[in-house]
Amino acid sequence: MRILPPHLDRRTLLALLLLGVALPTVLWASGDAIGDERPSVDANVTERYRSVDALTGTQTTTMRTDGTVTSRTVADVTLVPGTDRRRIRFRNASDRRYERQVSNGSTLWLHDTDANAVTVVELTGPPTDSQTAARLQGLVAAAGLTDGSGRPQSVGVSPLPVLPRHTGIAPRTSAGGNYAVEFAGTDTVSGRSTYLIEIAPASNRSEAHYRQRLWVDTERFYPLRKQTTWTADGVRRSVTTAYTNVTVNPNLSKDEFRPEFDDNATVRREDSPTTEWYRSRTALEVRSSLSVPDPTVPPAFELVYATRTTGRIDGVGLRYAADGRELTVAKFNYTINVSPDERDATIDGQPASFDRGPTASISWDCNGYGHTVRGKGVEPDRLTEVARSVGCQG
Repeated sequence: MRILPPHLDRRTLLALLLLGVALPTVLWASGDAIGDERPSVDANVTERYRSVDALTGTQTTTMRTDGTVTSRTVADVTLVPGTDRRRIRFRNASDRRYERQVSNGSTLWLHDTDANAVTVVELTGPPTDSQTAARLQGLVAAAGLTDGSGRPQSVGVSPLPVLPRHTGIAPRTSAGGNYAVEFAGTDTVSGRSTYLIEIAPASNRSEAHYRQRLWVDTERFYPLRKQTTWTADGVRRSVTTAYTNVTVNPNLSKDEFRPEFDDNATVRREDSPTTEWYRSRTALEVRSSLSVPDPTVPPAFELVYATRTTGRIDGVGLRYAADGRELTVAKFNYTINVSPDERDATIDGQPASFDRGPTASISWDCNGYGHTVRGKGVEPDRLTEVARSVGCQG
């Protein structure tokens, strides 16, 4: 059994361990007006999205509880969609350990400018290309803006929003049948025209439950704003992640993704684990000395890959995907040590802690091993169900 090292918090370690999961960043600007337009998509969605070689902008992430802002993070960013290349400088750096982050795709530098210290992390990634473009095309098609091949399809739009919202098309279920996707109109975000797409569970579209809204750029099909809302313990929560001041395909310096620190900086390298990738749970089970969880996942989800990680942290992981949603299950040989005040649920008699947000996770310890179930676009109740199906197996 290994105890979580004090210099790395749980979120950082999970980000390094959980199957190389990376989320596409999204852009923000205010405005909820719905126009009286009849949009028509005249190019393949994946082609449009992949035409974004890089972008710069100001990323803002805002969390609210019952409508009250509880935190706001602002950063200047340079991103290369579909890769791990990025440069991030946080403006409100006083509440963060690392004020700057730079990654060239294979190495991540985390810069604590106050202490003039740099942490270096070697990155690993899955043996597959980013599926973001294909998943966006699936959502746009489900919203009725294109057919399944990404070809254009005109849509009529009601001129005014009403509750419940009525547009020129009825909500459509995703390919897996678990989520309804609705085209809710057009809008302008940071000076750019967007399609507003709403996603909610097909069985319950009540505002009291999970709901996601995407403002997708009509030219590039890049999400310019993303808002996720959900209810937990009777409290309505939301996370909005976004960009302003966006420049698409800027002229970048060859040094854009190189770190900047002086000779006096203290540089520390994290021990990088070795990760092996498998196409099936069975193949992972044959090679792993750790027992591999056998979760019960929602019917639409299919296994994308399985991983075995060895090094300072040994662990196994399973990654599933469905209709743009992602679900990961991980087990590792260090304990999370959920404290009494962090206890949000009970898994197989053990206290479990929830980290909430658009990519939520539930974590618990069993028999000297830590466990985490993490979901993007998955309701907290569903994550808890998956976690309980894993329990303390093995």
